[in-house]
Amino acid sequence: MALTVNTNIASITTQVALNKAASSLQTSMQSLSTGVQINSAKDGASALQQGDRITSQVNGLGQAIKNANNGTSIAQTAEGAMQASTDILQKMRTLALSSATGSLSDADRTSNNDEYQALTSELTRISQTTTFGGQKLLDGSYGTKAIQVGANANETINLSLDNVAANNIGSQQIKSVGVAPSTTGVAGGVIGVTGNGQSASITVAAGASAKTIASQLTGAVGGLSATASTEAQFTVGAAAATTPASFTMTIGGQATTFTGVTNTANLADQLKSNAAKLGISVNFDESKGTLSVKSDTGENIGFSASTDAGSITVATKDGKGAYGTAVAVADGLIATGAVSLDSSKGYSLNGAGVTGLFAGTGVTTIASAKTTVASTDVTSAFNAQAAIAVIDGAISGIDSSRSGLGAVQNRLATTVDNLTNIQKNSTAARSTIMDTDFAAATAELTKQQTLQSASTAILSQANQLPSAVLKLLQ
Repeated sequence: MALTVNTNIASITTQVALNKAASSLQTSMQSLSTGVQINSAKDGASALQQGDRITSQVNGLGQAIKNANNGTSIAQTAEGAMQASTDILQKMRTLALSSATGSLSDADRTSNNDEYQALTSELTRISQTTTFGGQKLLDGSYGTKAIQVGANANETINLSLDNVAANNIGSQQIKSVGVAPSTTGVAGGVIGVTGNGQSASITVAAGASAKTIASQLTGAVGGLSATASTEAQFTVGAAAATTPASFTMTIGGQATTFTGVTNTANLADQLKSNAAKLGISVNFDESKGTLSVKSDTGENIGFSASTDAGSITVATKDGKGAYGTAVAVADGLIATGAVSLDSSKGYSLNGAGVTGLFAGTGVTTIASAKTTVASTDVTSAFNAQAAIAVIDGAISGIDSSRSGLGAVQNRLATTVDNLTNIQKNSTAARSTIMDTDFAAATAELTKQQTLQSASTAILSQANQLPSAVLKLLQ
């Protein structure tokens, strides 16, 4: 190597080594002080990208876990309120059963109804005041909302909450319009049922009883139930006082002949004497002069006349509790009962007018209508019976909603477990890429410190080389 003054190659070379050692030392110190080995793109561009992607995933998973837990809390809050609503409905059902019995007076039913209406108000209060984070859950405003349960867009689970106010829950009903007593009874034909995503059809035989029709319709589509009853009101005309009437009545295969009927009270006594045999209950209000019999199973009531039975008329009650046209008792007359359909879901009858039981001739389709708990009362035995069906529908509807909430809670719990596992593994992967290995970093720090010290010492020696020229010039 030539000995020069203007250019000190040894010094320059040593300076480069010193700068390199200083830069590496700075990187080591930054890595050790931050605990992260990738502090900027110069430390590893691809590693920085991978680390940022995983960081986004880890952060997103953490928030998704919080979201899922919040969703679970919402579902639990709503279900707890629904349980309270179900408990209230059970109390209301008990009151309705109490009022439905004939042993209670009007005053007793009024007392029952006062409590019944108070419970109805409490149902609505629960629906209006059940909230989570300021959101009302059970008044119908929540609807269906998506719970974000993933680290990326559109990774959601839907949570649906129904309105459980007393003026919204109840039963989807269709009540028969009633068929006037005739010698043929109901007409035969086919009735179709559509609802709950299903459809079915039943064939009704001419003259079939309400009991048989109800049995055919029950379960025709999922959740559909049908009940039947036959209630007939008798009126004994004044002519019977001078010409006593006689006739035979047949219910469920049991026949009984009534003779010497002169007035309503006389007929009531004979009916009461044979009530057990015929499977009926008899209601005679002497003050009002009204007489009715009821078959709770919905059997047809058949008549055959023998003597002047025309002075006695009979009218049947429809599904809404109203008596139809009175018809004189005659040979072969059939009194058909009423059928009430109930379901927690909407449905429709096709060919409803075929039999004449649910609609007039020519009517093709009728849809169910919701009867709500708020519209019911237990002021009479008939109203109480109707309320029982509505309450059963309301309980069924709430149970269905709770079942859906249970499924969502289980799904969210599984999701949280899975997200937690993914977050743990992703965090470990990010640590491998981004975190400082202190053992290796400390060794590197020591190395660079040594190199820096050595470079500093050598640079001092290299800077002395040009002074050797002076000795040559002496």
